[in-house]
Amino acid sequence: MPPKKPSLSQLEKKAARAREGGAAAGSKVKEKAVASVIPPPTDEVLEFLRDQPYVTPNLLAEKFGVRISIARQVLRDLAGKGYVKLIVGDRRLKIYAPVKEALAEVKVKKPKKK
Repeated sequence: MPPKKPSLSQLEKKAARAREGGAAAGSKVKEKAVASVIPPPTDEVLEFLRDQPYVTPNLLAEKFGVRISIARQVLRDLAGKGYVKLIVGDRRLKIYAPVKEALAEVKVKKPKKK
């Protein structure tokens, strides 16, 4: 059975929407907003890692208030630079250990108290 024909008032409303929107009647174009995500400063992360026996993306995300995906990215970058090394890891969970020798060489700027 074919669909029912629209009434004249329905056709008029459809035409009016098409004129106002400029797009096809009934379809709305949504703009996607890309939120810029700023990872935590590397020196703050390195300072935090000095006191930790291990670190996970979850731990880092909670400490710095970032998403877990950003924390994973930060840890991967630090592992590539040699500041942490992967101890245990599968697809879901990765546990890193700070490399104390590499962290000892890094000089972290501490804010001066007045």
